[in-house]
Amino acid sequence: MEDAGVFITHLIQAGWAKKLKTSVVAFDITQFFPSLNHNVLMAVIVKVGFPLVVGAFFCSYLTGHKTMYKWDDFVSGLFAADIGVGQGSGLSPALSGLYIGPVLKLFSFESISREVQLLFYIDNGTILTQSPSLSQNLP
Repeated sequence: MEDAGVFITHLIQAGWAKKLKTSVVAFDITQFFPSLNHNVLMAVIVKVGFPLVVGAFFCSYLTGHKTMYKWDDFVSGLFAADIGVGQGSGLSPALSGLYIGPVLKLFSFESISREVQLLFYIDNGTILTQSPSLSQNLP
């Protein structure tokens, strides 16, 4: 996060040097990790060209999980958890990056991307735009 803060500060100061106003929207995608659809993730893994054995590994890795809920003294029974990727798992950042990658690629093709910068780190994003006036920053 420190690097992202330094980068955003740089963009703002560079904009000031050009007499530009900067608008920033920061967001966090709630429940990103537990919401990832395994079929979409497998399609992305195949589409980007990973060997089939890699897809088979991730398919195996992502199935057969169970979870339980604990609240104070209450502990639930086990529930199937064959959706999403476990937040905190060593593979979660890589898998989530693969999942969100096609969306970021689409953004780079849009004409708006010439006027707007999208900074992303796993499930946290920042949209930044600069223009001579704040009213121009809001389409």
